[in-house]
Amino acid sequence: MWAFGASLDEDKLSFSNGWKSISKIKFPEQGMCFDYFFDVEVGWSHWDNKVAPFDKSYDGLYSNIVVPTAETTRQKFLLDLHVRAKKGILYVGTAGTGKSVIIRNYFSSVDPEVIANQSISMNSYTDSAALQVVIESRVDKLSGSNYGPQPAGVTLIYFMDDINMPKLDKYFTQSPICLVRQILDYGLIYNRDKLSVQMYLHDVMFTACMNPKSGSFNIDIRLSRHFTLISCLTAEREILKTIYFQILNNHYETFDKVNADLCPKLINATMNVFLAIANSAQFAPTAIKFHYQFNLRDFARIVQNLLLAMPQHYKGNPLGIVRMWAHECHRVWHDRLIFDADREAYMGFLRNGIKEFGDFKEEAIFEEPLLYTSYVAMS
Repeated sequence: MWAFGASLDEDKLSFSNGWKSISKIKFPEQGMCFDYFFDVEVGWSHWDNKVAPFDKSYDGLYSNIVVPTAETTRQKFLLDLHVRAKKGILYVGTAGTGKSVIIRNYFSSVDPEVIANQSISMNSYTDSAALQVVIESRVDKLSGSNYGPQPAGVTLIYFMDDINMPKLDKYFTQSPICLVRQILDYGLIYNRDKLSVQMYLHDVMFTACMNPKSGSFNIDIRLSRHFTLISCLTAEREILKTIYFQILNNHYETFDKVNADLCPKLINATMNVFLAIANSAQFAPTAIKFHYQFNLRDFARIVQNLLLAMPQHYKGNPLGIVRMWAHECHRVWHDRLIFDADREAYMGFLRNGIKEFGDFKEEAIFEEPLLYTSYVAMS
């Protein structure tokens, strides 16, 4: 079921219906087969039953906020299974699908005395020598030529972000990937100052993520065979609305009711504009418009900037919040457009989005100057 169905997107529902009809195992009628796991005590149980509540007290960086969903819970469960089996896992997905967030969220939830981690962000300048320096920095000599993390019993996980980004050499290989493959194949690295000295690594494993639309597009199959490949797709519309509504609503609960009630409308309007742009061939990247890379990070930036509003500045002024939303859309999308035809198409999408705010006229929302910023540092 997972081997064939997990990589599907729009066809998941039809696959689920077909699977239920031919499977000798009876699945619950509601939802898709992917929505359930088997509990030996109660039988089929929905993944939603394992979703942890959103931590409203979180006050860290916006980029580190994780709203638990059934999908993130599933991925965390799979990642934990692989860590216990010391089997590598490779997440593959386009920008903004949450690959890195899944792994970093897992690291934040484990006992550091049992599982240690080291993140490695790769780029086109990363070579095997630089990677080996990072790897060696986290292991200590145990005995003889054996090296591993300290204290004993700790499993060290190296997380390689954008593993496919290192540039290709003369023979179309990537030296950092070859080094990782060597470690997984033989469990050793060589002392670069004295190549006759071998260093055997113990209690270490690797996880990674990659964007198939950047870098070398793929990696050596002699490395990927060591990993379980998991595809990360763009979250479904309802899941995205749930995630960003909880984040935005947690902040706007401190506003007066007329402004707090705007939260679902702000999310719906942003979703409408984002999907219109993302699904439009006019906004696809080309040789001239190579920077037209529109993804979920744009959606996240708008929500992030809406969180900067302070309740005392907008009391009884919902129009101000809506105008701020329009301003943020302009800064995230409009400012990147280089042709008048693209700007006109964008404004058409935006006008369709503001239909969510039926109480306000279009002229009032777009009245110039439409500019929101902070000129004075707030103490």
